[in-house]
Amino acid sequence: MSDQIHLQPVVTVLAGPFQPDPISEIVSIFHASNGLQIKLKSADSTAEVVFPTTWGFRVLDELDLTEFWSQCSMKTGWFFEVTGGGWKALEMQRTHFVSGRLYDDLREFLVIGTTFCVSVLSQDEPMVRT
Repeated sequence: MSDQIHLQPVVTVLAGPFQPDPISEIVSIFHASNGLQIKLKSADSTAEVVFPTTWGFRVLDELDLTEFWSQCSMKTGWFFEVTGGGWKALEMQRTHFVSGRLYDDLREFLVIGTTFCVSVLSQDEPMVRT
């Protein structure tokens, strides 16, 4: 198809409380009026990423995000900020993506596990707890 959009992601690794390992896994995702909580477990540690406010999130199998693999792997980290070419950029192609036009400070984050990955659109700085 000639109307396909090809975006090259740009990411920054964010510090977490433990180093990634090949079996780091997202074990739960909980969304309520007080925010989004993503729990991740590695062989020796656990962490929780909390977004006080989210404008959207999506959960995809890691195979559906192969465009990120060159920059996002368990060797480099498990928590990233996507500064270009990600889900937000894809949504900005849509005329009716209101959140991206109303909030100049809307940011995109990516939490990766061995099976699932979570993309998050948020204005708030996420908190990482152990």
